[in-house]
Amino acid sequence: MLALLNISNFALISELRVEFERGLNLLTGETGSGKSIIVDALGVLIGGRFSTDLIRSGEEHASVEGLFQIGAHEQVESILEGAGLDVSGVGVGDHADLVIRRELSSGGRSKVFVNNRLSTLALLRELRPFLVDIHGQGEQQTLFDTETHLELLDAFAGLAVLKQEVAARYRVWANLSRELSALRRNESEKQNLIDGLRFQVGELESAHLSAGEDERLEEERRRLNNLEKVSALCADAYDRTYEEQDSTVARLSLLERQIEELAGYESSYRNYSEGLASARALLEDLAHTLRGFAEGLTYSPARLAEVDNRLAEIARLKRK
Repeated sequence: MLALLNISNFALISELRVEFERGLNLLTGETGSGKSIIVDALGVLIGGRFSTDLIRSGEEHASVEGLFQIGAHEQVESILEGAGLDVSGVGVGDHADLVIRRELSSGGRSKVFVNNRLSTLALLRELRPFLVDIHGQGEQQTLFDTETHLELLDAFAGLAVLKQEVAARYRVWANLSRELSALRRNESEKQNLIDGLRFQVGELESAHLSAGEDERLEEERRRLNNLEKVSALCADAYDRTYEEQDSTVARLSLLERQIEELAGYESSYRNYSEGLASARALLEDLAHTLRGFAEGLTYSPARLAEVDNRLAEIARLKRK
């Protein structure tokens, strides 16, 4: 409630101090006695327009100051905290005070103070719904605002302390409810992860993979896709190495005999005989391998499809 109103050099008023009591307070007087000026000053105090034409004629400054006894009020306390103002006297006990003062100079310089701290007009307008409701005929905004009904009912019933207790317990319940939901959600997510991992492990086990299998299959696919070329290379290499009359093995055998004969005249060449014999044995082994490999080459579309499918399965598992 508004407990005190100080007005200085405002309109026709030089100095005025008005104290209000609990309950109904009436301002009476004849028309033109200045009742509306007091209401206008109160409007300025809670964020209304404060222009230089409201400064009393001949004066340099005007001011309006009000003392509000707001009692315990969480919303007011939250607004003041958000503005960085001290709230140590707000929301504690039944007679917490809020002091608001507006000053204006003839040069148009305006100042706003809340609890003796320099503040802003925007803060006054934010506090206004909780301090004063000024209205004319048919303009009872607060009564028509459904958001204020519960607050008015609680204030009339004197339930401020109980309201705080309920709010505190609700916050505790809400925090516990959120924690419980998070635990349930985490448990569900963990179970989904376990199920997913089990499925993937099952896929890997059923695939019966072996180390290096993909490399071996890639090599087999290249061979199957180029079977004609591989077969021709084997046949040509075998002929050049062993089968032709002038093959590498035949020429190496001739060279070996010549070196043996030469060693009869120059003993130092005997050291080469063993190396030539090893080279001939190696080439003969290569030739037999080429022939055996070529004879085992058979084109199988079914095997090629099988290799392709297996490689595709391994690639899919790699991506996963």
